[in-house]
Amino acid sequence: MKAFFPGRDTFGDMFRPNPDAGSPAEGDEPVPSDGFRATALLDVRGLRIARGARMDAPVLATGISLSVARGEVLGLVGGAGSGAAEVARAIAGRLPAPDRIVAGSILLDGTELAGITARALDRLRGSTVALVPADSLTRLTPHRALGRQLIRPLGREPGLSRAAATRRMLETLRRAGIQDPRLASTLLPGQFPRLTLRQVLIADAVSSGPKLLIVDEPPAPFEAASGAASGAASGAALAAFYRSLRQEFSLAVILVSRDLAAVASSCGRVAVLAAGRIVEQGAMAEIVRAPQHPHTRLLLENARSHRA
Repeated sequence: MKAFFPGRDTFGDMFRPNPDAGSPAEGDEPVPSDGFRATALLDVRGLRIARGARMDAPVLATGISLSVARGEVLGLVGGAGSGAAEVARAIAGRLPAPDRIVAGSILLDGTELAGITARALDRLRGSTVALVPADSLTRLTPHRALGRQLIRPLGREPGLSRAAATRRMLETLRRAGIQDPRLASTLLPGQFPRLTLRQVLIADAVSSGPKLLIVDEPPAPFEAASGAASGAASGAALAAFYRSLRQEFSLAVILVSRDLAAVASSCGRVAVLAAGRIVEQGAMAEIVRAPQHPHTRLLLENARSHRA
């Protein structure tokens, strides 16, 4: 199945940030001016997320403030309990019950998402913001051809013919780096590498043209192979993939990860979360070179030891 691997760039150092990963509009930290708030694609301020409506409900994230410029790639890095996944889902409008936003603001392309109605939120999903969750591969049925599974949701779009849906499906496979989309569409999901399947689902998410793509990376490596070489190769492939999507769609990307090294080559900036707070954020190159917070240093040390 080598024909279905996407192309991979050379990747010498797993911690080397990608200079083409997107840069913030001004500086490394969220800019507090109202002018930037109006022009940034995403501006989050004082976000607080709790598990339920009770006053004593567990707090999942608090005081979260960050911004994303158009075309930028931001990493949200933090393990279980850090609040990174919850912040990402809140921005995407997909917080699962009983989680809820209890304070703060999420301004996305000029629209306030905190307190927005469900109907208005539905209109934004896909067209303005798209989320690829960590468990997205579980949506694929093992015994049904991949192409049929990608086409099926398109049948709900009004005015889209079957021929047009087929063309969009084939374009999604091509965008994911598959060399023969028509042949690939007839194969079962199990006949592809997990990395390729993941890229197919990401490409599918951007097919409707969102301005912001949020990808929650799985906690485990895509491939069974271990070691620095395989990790670097996967990181290079993903970095090239996200770069191609940004160039084609002019979209911004938020990558949620438990592994700082896994997103180092893809992100221009990073926010490190722990216990529901951002403990450090700034340019990826600076944070990798000289981390200031003990939790950030621990993440870097763990990543190096796991890939040694």
